[in-house]
Amino acid sequence: MPDGLLSSREARVAGAVIFAANCAICHGVKGDGRGQRREGMNPPPADLTLPSRFEQARATMIYRTIRDGVPRTAMPSWPMLRDQQIWELVGYIHSLQSQ
Repeated sequence: MPDGLLSSREARVAGAVIFAANCAICHGVKGDGRGQRREGMNPPPADLTLPSRFEQARATMIYRTIRDGVPRTAMPSWPMLRDQQIWELVGYIHSLQSQ
């Protein structure tokens, strides 16, 4: 994980733009798992607002989930996003957990 990512305002702002364009449709505008496409998804989209006690481990898990997707779920991989963009998304998602 890039140094300072979880506290970077720039990463959160850039991640928010990517989230709105690609993730909010399933995870909801607030990241609470209540997006427009959630109906019928099993399992449903994750509630990204839930806090984590293990920030570093959770950040790495979120990065891998975005990069690789989750087999046998509706969560796709995002090969079109560069590593930096994925880390920006991780920074934004981390900010949702602290609101």
